[in-house]
Amino acid sequence: MWKPEWSAEDRKQIGALVIEIGERVSALQALRKELGLSQVELAKILNMTQSNVSKLEAGRDVRLATLKTLIESRGGHMKVVAEFNGREIELAL
Repeated sequence: MWKPEWSAEDRKQIGALVIEIGERVSALQALRKELGLSQVELAKILNMTQSNVSKLEAGRDVRLATLKTLIESRGGHMKVVAEFNGREIELAL
């Protein structure tokens, strides 16, 4: 299974890119492109049609469960963190 090995600088650059891209595209599309997947490949991972992936990407409000499925299919782990005055609380998914 594919697992990225990114340095701290790589993660910083990717984070900046995701923020920049996120202003123009959905989180799902940004993540799919970062992982080098086509819509067809993502559709297979999410057990849906390419057309439905396209519709999801066109929206701004992607379900966390959808992102989690994609991330975990690639060996990753998704974290949701809430920050309050410098204090972080990790939320279970």
